[in-house]
Amino acid sequence: MSSDGFFSEGRKADAEKPMPDSCIISMVVGRLKADEVPIMGFHQMFLLKNIQDAWVCTNDMFWLALHNFG
Repeated sequence: MSSDGFFSEGRKADAEKPMPDSCIISMVVGRLKADEVPIMGFHQMFLLKNIQDAWVCTNDMFWLALHNFG
């Protein structure tokens, strides 16, 4: 558990896709649990770019799945 009280219950899936111009786009799907709050699903997608032999996150998108239809 991190110092902010949140922890990831476990990644369900992740996928990486190489892109042109030395970039990788990655998507992670999992569930979060915080204190007494019910477990929430999440999706995170980010773009890594290789700049001078270092990987830099140039874009990061995070969504909480607030509705459970299944």
